[in-house]
Amino acid sequence: MAMDLAYSILVNNSTSVSIFNAIGLPRMAAHWPRVLVSIAMFELIFRLSLFLTPYIFSSAWKRMNKVERYKWSVRNASSIHAVYMVTKALVIISDSALRKTPVHGVSLYAESSFAVSVGYFLWDIVNTYANIDMNGWGFMIHAIMSFSVYLLSFLPLLQYYGACFMMFEVSTIFLNIHLALEDLGLKEYILYYINGMALVSSFFFARIVYGTILSINVWKELANSVVPINPLTANIVRLANMVLMGLSYHWFSVIIMTAKRNALDADLIRALKEMDQTDIKTE
Repeated sequence: MAMDLAYSILVNNSTSVSIFNAIGLPRMAAHWPRVLVSIAMFELIFRLSLFLTPYIFSSAWKRMNKVERYKWSVRNASSIHAVYMVTKALVIISDSALRKTPVHGVSLYAESSFAVSVGYFLWDIVNTYANIDMNGWGFMIHAIMSFSVYLLSFLPLLQYYGACFMMFEVSTIFLNIHLALEDLGLKEYILYYINGMALVSSFFFARIVYGTILSINVWKELANSVVPINPLTANIVRLANMVLMGLSYHWFSVIIMTAKRNALDADLIRALKEMDQTDIKTE
């Protein structure tokens, strides 16, 4: 009860409301504390991973270099965000009222969920930039574009589609498991191959197929909206969509090339083993 009262005081005071009205994000006034908590939470997860992993997976941690340790901890934060948001997105997508007004519809449940994502992507921007030498600008651009579109959902704008696009994170879950299994030296286990197939399938269907369909629908909705949309806002959404989908197409091509290379490596190893066995029999 005390927490609810404190939260109400924070979001309902005139200063807070005035600030978000002034910057054109009036609906963020009710959710900004959740954004700050989200930032703190993901930083805590990142730090805890760096601290606890050496004790939980000591052998694997010793084999990792600085970059691998950093990325392991980032992926732990990423995985928690992905699982949380996919769960939330399924509920939002099932909201029939929001589905009927996908461009300007409002859902308090969606906003409270997206506030967590706004916090996560803001944390991701700062963390990625601080370690840009280990991340590269591709991830930085992804974080900025994702942050922008989910921040704009508080206009409100495209809250329904925001949940639909969040289903991309299904592939993130399998990708992070895939990389974690590699870091743990479990590439020879059946789980690695099963997860690999789930990764390729989820990436293709969630990001490439579903994402392309969603993108076409969003561009149509923006062009045909009965309620006027600020041209700058619409163009930011279009730019973010083009960049994020472009990255998805690029990353999928990398996944396919890597899978093909691994398959060729496996065939080569199998052939060498057969040659060794033939030599032994001949002798």
